[in-house]
Amino acid sequence: MEKSKTLKPKPSKKVLRELINDSIQEALKGLQLPAPGRKAGKVVEQNAKKLASIYADVIKRENKKIKKAAKFMENAVHGKSRKGKKSADLKLEKPHKMETV
Repeated sequence: MEKSKTLKPKPSKKVLRELINDSIQEALKGLQLPAPGRKAGKVVEQNAKKLASIYADVIKRENKKIKKAAKFMENAVHGKSRKGKKSADLKLEKPHKMETV
């Protein structure tokens, strides 16, 4: 069976940032490093913000592609095609010249 693509819920950048920040903190704790200072915390927070922004944009683009594909398929099923309409209109608009002698 094919997997049908559905729209993913759009998480906020704040939620993404918190998830990324927590994941980074947990990963750093597992490395047996000395306790990080304030500067390390700032760097982690800044990187989490940047990553959250990037992932939010990626999710937004994916949702847009899914919507566009669904709209295209819906139009194809209903027979709504720009290309067909344009070519039909152009055929009707061409003037036929008849020469009279």
